[in-house]
Amino acid sequence: MQYYTVVGDSYEDAVRKAREQYGSGIRIHSRRDYTTRGGLFTRKMPRCEIICYLASGKQKGAEGTSEKDISEFEKEARTPDPKTLTRSERLDTEIYRSEGWAMEKAAGMLDENHITDPLRSALLEGFPSTGDAAVILSERIIKAVGIDYGRQLHPHHFTVFIGPTGSGKTTTLAKVAHLFRSSGRSVAMVSLDSYRTGAYEQISAFGKALSIPVAMAGAEDELLAAMERFASIDMIFIDTMGISPRDKELTLRLRTLLSLLDRQRTDYILTVPASMKEEDITEQYLSYSRFSSPSLAVTKLDETGTLGNVLSFAYSRSVPILFFTDGQKVPDDIEKASGTVLLEHLKGIGLDMKSVRKQLSIQQ
Repeated sequence: MQYYTVVGDSYEDAVRKAREQYGSGIRIHSRRDYTTRGGLFTRKMPRCEIICYLASGKQKGAEGTSEKDISEFEKEARTPDPKTLTRSERLDTEIYRSEGWAMEKAAGMLDENHITDPLRSALLEGFPSTGDAAVILSERIIKAVGIDYGRQLHPHHFTVFIGPTGSGKTTTLAKVAHLFRSSGRSVAMVSLDSYRTGAYEQISAFGKALSIPVAMAGAEDELLAAMERFASIDMIFIDTMGISPRDKELTLRLRTLLSLLDRQRTDYILTVPASMKEEDITEQYLSYSRFSSPSLAVTKLDETGTLGNVLSFAYSRSVPILFFTDGQKVPDDIEKASGTVLLEHLKGIGLDMKSVRKQLSIQQ
């Protein structure tokens, strides 16, 4: 049996072209909807590719098709968009695709989410030629990207928040402190940022609102006094000043203060906005990696459509993810990193839990 491929602007357009070119005796084998990439002066366009074949006994271009043939053909032409099908119906229509179709679709999903090498190549290596591309890709992403479950369950005594100014360090610190206190631990907050105007006032306001003790420690003796004051506290969360990779003086100042902490009892969390470019995340990571090996708190997820840039960085540097934040509300708008939350923020790959929550809130 010979198969023919026809591409149109829509499913109906592709069917019309197939009928005009091969006659009414054709039958639909499979359908693939996709979007063209677009360029500098062109926009993305929807396309539909159908693979069809001639019904048994029908010759290409043959006339005299019966009314029954036409009726069956028109029935096929009204096949609904795959997005409206149930999972089982979608599998029925997608299981017999042309060779390499699943990998092609997976590559498109990765590009849409701005996932770059080496993560992109790792996810596509040995990718099956058929199957549900989204499901396969989801499983591979969860395995490839590290999540710091160890620090979620067994955090150290000191947790130091590092990262660029404006990345949401102080807000995230307050959210995390409340999160661990809710699990039964006693917590306190210490600010080392005596440089940014209003820094202490901000963390002090969070402390008052959340009933968490706060101390200011802009010098070594002040930090030692705070450590002594909070000696009986389970967890001490330390806020730091944002430093530029080129500000050697401030970097040295911060290193001096952090050297007072017991290295074996200290965790570091690097806060990075989800919208930050991968190369900028790498630059920040390199400037802070001299302190210790950090985990990531990915902030401001509500300000971007995807986090492929963060995942690409995390994989390339083997940096695990610890928390996600998606808003300014304290102590809300924070979630511990997990495979489900990670996939939720990838277009077309994972679970659209945002829509589910929205529907539930409407029903309530």
